[in-house]
Amino acid sequence: MKSLRSWLKKAGYNIREFIWPLLELEPAVTNAPVQEFILDVDDENLDQVLSLATKLSESEDERRKGIESKAALFISTISVASSIVVAANAMVISNTNYGLTIVISVFISFTLSIYAARTVWFAVRALERGSYSVLGPSEINFKGNKQEYQKHLINWLIKRRNNNLKTINSKVDSLTMSQEYYKRAIIIICIYSFEIFCQCVYKYMLTYYFSCFFITPLLSLY
Repeated sequence: MKSLRSWLKKAGYNIREFIWPLLELEPAVTNAPVQEFILDVDDENLDQVLSLATKLSESEDERRKGIESKAALFISTISVASSIVVAANAMVISNTNYGLTIVISVFISFTLSIYAARTVWFAVRALERGSYSVLGPSEINFKGNKQEYQKHLINWLIKRRNNNLKTINSKVDSLTMSQEYYKRAIIIICIYSFEIFCQCVYKYMLTYYFSCFFITPLLSLY
C-alpha cells in the first residue's frame, strides 16, 4: 500500500512537473557558518594568485553576460505566440458555427499564450540586475606596498565573486525556468500545427467524398 501511494505521488509529481514546472528551492540553513576567504600564500606567488583571481572574476562576468544574452532571445517568443493567438481569434470571428475544432484551437492558443508569458516572465527576471558588486574607485584607491595592494585586490575579487554568486545563480534558475516553458511552448505549437493539418485533411476528404458520391452522380443524370 505504501509503495502504491509513493508511486501515485511520484506519478502526480511528474505529471505536474511536465505541465507546470516549478523551481525546487533548497531548504534554508539558518545556522550555517559563513565561510570567509582567508588568503594564505607566499608573497612570491601573489602575482599568480592575482591573475587567477582576476580570471575567476572575469569568468563569472562572462557567465552572467551569457545568461542575459540567452534570456533576451526568449523575449522574442512573445511575438510568435501573439501571432498564433491572433490567428485563433480570426478563426473564431470568421466562423459562426462554434464546433469542437474551434474550441480545441482556442484552448491550444490559450495554453500557448500562458507558456509564452511564463517564458518571457522568467527571461525578464533573468535580465534583472539585482545586487551586483563591481570594481570601483574605493577598491582601487588603497595605500600600501605592492604585496599589500595585491593581497587587497585578491581578497576583494574573491569577496566580490562570492557576493555575486547568489545573484548569478538566481539568474541561472530564471533562465532554466524560461527554457522549460519555452520547450512546452514549442510542443504546443507542434500540437496546434498538427490540429490545423487534421482540420485541412478532414475538410479536403469531406469535400472530395461529397463530390465523388453526390455531385458526380447527379451530374451524370443530365
